[in-house]
Amino acid sequence: MVKSVEQHYGNDGIVQRILDALTQAGHNIDELDADVLAAADEFHIGGREGTTHVAAAINIAAGDHLLDVGCGIGGAARFLASSTGASVTGIDLTPEFVDAAIQLSDLVGVGALVDFKVGSALDLPFLDNSFDAVTMLHVGMNIENKVQMMSELARVCRSGGTVVVYDVTTTGEGDLPYPMPWSTTAEFSFPEPATTYEAAGVDVGLEHVSSSNHYDLALKFFNEPPSTPPPVSLGHLMGPRMMEMRDNASDAINQGLISPVLMTFLVP
Repeated sequence: MVKSVEQHYGNDGIVQRILDALTQAGHNIDELDADVLAAADEFHIGGREGTTHVAAAINIAAGDHLLDVGCGIGGAARFLASSTGASVTGIDLTPEFVDAAIQLSDLVGVGALVDFKVGSALDLPFLDNSFDAVTMLHVGMNIENKVQMMSELARVCRSGGTVVVYDVTTTGEGDLPYPMPWSTTAEFSFPEPATTYEAAGVDVGLEHVSSSNHYDLALKFFNEPPSTPPPVSLGHLMGPRMMEMRDNASDAINQGLISPVLMTFLVP
């Protein structure tokens, strides 16, 4: 399964595609603002708006240390570091994503606030109680064992810390169309209802604080494109196959089969 996830997300030339698009749009590569990357580097429903919901749910400040599990090319990590002053470590299973995250963070001048490593959400390479908070955005759909996943998020977070999961959850009956943004086939796709995450969190000792369904955000994200397209997009991240994935995700949202849900847990 690990290899299939790497193969789905991994592709070469991510940074160069992004830089080429920005140059073509007239941006000075030597003076890039991190916000210009948002449409390509925040690979989750709602993009930047989804990230702001996550930011509002965590309780961190300057001097704290946050772990972002499944960080992709680092968009959420960079935003959370810049907006809170906390240092952020991102971890992702896909080496190409981690390489891109490091390069892009240096390019936009936040490399000192973030660091990135290759690793699995099911076996996090960190000691117990290492972080003040943990976030995970759109990762659980690739993971069958939700209890082990939640156990690892809880293990590395200090007592009193917050674990925030923003994930695609199933909300209706029916088969999903594939490829989806997180999986080419149903064989390696494991979206589940939010209640499954909540129960898994409680099973591993977390206190479930709240869950909020952001279906309205998903409808807007897929059905109301910006009047002026951004210079970069998820197509620059995933390549030309992203269009079909996005269309299938849009169909699933519009049919009520899936919805993004933000779940907040407290470490006792």
